Amino acid sequence: MSKIQYLIGVDGGGTGTRICIAGLDGIEKTRSDGAASALGQGIDKAWLHITQAIHAGFATLGIQEPNYAECALGLGMSGVHNAAWAAEFAEKNPGFAKIIIETDGFSTLLGATNGQHGGIIAIGTGSIGEAWLPDGQRLEVGGWGFPTSDEGSGAFLGLKAINHVQRIIDGRRSMTDFGRKLLSITGSSKADVFAWMGKMKQGECASLSPVVVEFGASDEYARAFLLEAGQEIEAIGKALRANHPELPLAICGGGLSEAMRPYISADFLATTIRPQKDSCAGALILIYQSLVP
Repeated sequence: MSKIQYLIGVDGGGTGTRICIAGLDGIEKTRSDGAASALGQGIDKAWLHITQAIHAGFATLGIQEPNYAECALGLGMSGVHNAAWAAEFAEKNPGFAKIIIETDGFSTLLGATNGQHGGIIAIGTGSIGEAWLPDGQRLEVGGWGFPTSDEGSGAFLGLKAINHVQRIIDGRRSMTDFGRKLLSITGSSKADVFAWMGKMKQGECASLSPVVVEFGASDEYARAFLLEAGQEIEAIGKALRANHPELPLAICGGGLSEAMRPYISADFLATTIRPQKDSCAGALILIYQSLVP
């Protein structure tokens, strides 16, 4: 086995993949993006999209054919709670010298705290609450996966939106500009919507969430969906703090987490902190900490 020369952080989610490449000092050299790599979308597809993103990243460094045996990967992956998926994913390692697989929630936590103890509520395509306590204990709230969990997330809002579409088509709710925008995506007939739902996975469902956000200020239904999502985010935080009231909590996740802030109670929001880094950086911290004595 060749000596490890590169550390790579991987943030593998239901909408896309982000990677960052560093030297042994853990300092980022470059980043690259790729297609979704959540394990629920297929193990082979996950590795394909991760390696494509890694190759694209190395290309920016002038390296066209990276030697996997010189690379150690920290992976924060959506779907690793499914033990069978996680085992198959690890087994299909295409030759990287070392891999450490964690939840995307934990990599988000490590990024938010810059590798220190604390807690996060990660809001993106999916959602999860995680905490890492000074005694080493790990707490987790939510994270049961699509479609039964992911409260407060893009997928959660997407499910609300597609149900809203169904009710409009049935005549149970009136048509508004919000509904028209949704139907322009899903189709306006029952057959169209069934066809759209037949292809609907977590990422496709979450793709409707920007429409909900767009109409949050002008449509009663969109606003209600966002307020419900905000309540779910607060509930995750309260559960994490049930026995640890002083736990520092960061709300993380990029665009959607920022868009959700007006719909989270001001009192709760005031008790949270801003994340220091993102999940990709957290995955890099994960592999770096595993190699530093």
